[in-house]
Amino acid sequence: MAQPNPVKVLEVCRVAPPPLSPDSTTPKSLPLTFFDMLLLKFPPTQRLYFYETSHPTTTFLEVVVPKLKHSLSLTLQHYIPLAGNVTWAPDYSKLIIEYVEGDTISLTIAESDVDFYGLCSDNFREAQNFNHFLPCLVGLETRVPVLALQVTLFPNVGFSIGYAVHHGVLDGKSTTMFMHSWAFICTHGEYSTLTPELTPLYDRTLIVDPSDLEMTYSNFWLGRDGPDKKSLALRDRKAPPDAMLGTFLLTQEDIENIKTWVWFWWKKKQLQKPSFHLSSFAITTAYTWVCLVKARQIKTEKVYLGISVDCRGRLKPPIPPNYFGNCITSLIVDADSDELTGENGIAIAAKAIGEAIQGLKDGVLERNGDLISRYTAIPPGRLFNIVGSPRFEFYKTDFGWGRPRKVETTSIDKIGALSLSDSRDGSSWVEIGIVLNKHESETFVSMFASGLHKTSNHA
Repeated sequence: MAQPNPVKVLEVCRVAPPPLSPDSTTPKSLPLTFFDMLLLKFPPTQRLYFYETSHPTTTFLEVVVPKLKHSLSLTLQHYIPLAGNVTWAPDYSKLIIEYVEGDTISLTIAESDVDFYGLCSDNFREAQNFNHFLPCLVGLETRVPVLALQVTLFPNVGFSIGYAVHHGVLDGKSTTMFMHSWAFICTHGEYSTLTPELTPLYDRTLIVDPSDLEMTYSNFWLGRDGPDKKSLALRDRKAPPDAMLGTFLLTQEDIENIKTWVWFWWKKKQLQKPSFHLSSFAITTAYTWVCLVKARQIKTEKVYLGISVDCRGRLKPPIPPNYFGNCITSLIVDADSDELTGENGIAIAAKAIGEAIQGLKDGVLERNGDLISRYTAIPPGRLFNIVGSPRFEFYKTDFGWGRPRKVETTSIDKIGALSLSDSRDGSSWVEIGIVLNKHESETFVSMFASGLHKTSNHA
């Protein structure tokens, strides 16, 4: 028997940007670059921001919602493409992001009596429980919206802001830039001016494609449906029904202890001191990767780690950090599962990750031509993707009612990824979002805690 929907929809509205002034420089149409085409049909990125407030329903609807709507509209005048759609150019020769006067963003206003603090906890929770608080991108075969939003009130306790965004249009850095811009305008008022780092840069001439990667990626995504098929429908992946989402923290002290442990094993194995910098990122991802492989009980198999790389500062010449769109590629790191689950597994993982990142100095796009084919060749259940970054500063997204109590990257349940973010209290270096089934989640909790205990004792 189906469970009743715990969310009551109060309103589904459309939010439009103000009429563009004649001297506006925000483009109404943008071509998709090869960075965008790489992610064309990926499932939408979905994320939830939970804010703790004491608003009753009446105050929320009369004060908070109008303020959010108005500031959203004002923000869209700087982010016009977000109100548009991914579609074909008139001659069907190229994919574009197109805004037509009258285009809007779907904004759902809802209410729920679900346990707010239960949703915000770090414990493993059923992933499907978050779906009710997230919007969907509903499009046509040849026209798909870029962004949808949902605001849900938990009366007298708090509210959430959830989004679904087309990954073929913008990456995590650009999405976070928009959310920070919306929060900035909501807090500072309609006459505020966005800071330079929040002002999107739309110059597509900055993206050079000498290897015609755009055509390579286009043929992969669009050639699958036959030569006459122009479907832009996104891949509809469903999370496993038993998927659980949990959050784990690593402090800087934890990371230093793990780093000392890694150095110990490198010295014990008489490995040459590596030329690369052993970063907090490498330590965090190595430790988490090992715990995941152990929790999943993967044996005698190659396992893979997919690392998203922001190319903005790595291209030659580099492009500004406020570039709007996708500007990421992926590193694929592999290791033997039996080695990762051995006593020195963290050291092996850290070395593999560090060497892969070091290799980016030879050219960030060096192996992008066969990137998709290398991904598709990985057996199911052997790939762990990393999404997000502590540098995105999710927890600084303050709309005027304080910082989020919790930020949850919920779409990792569909792609088997792990997410990284800054921490809400600032004392931890990183929050790590994990998706596993119930049995695996229990094992992971034990592995994560015991590993930290072992490395702290060794330090």
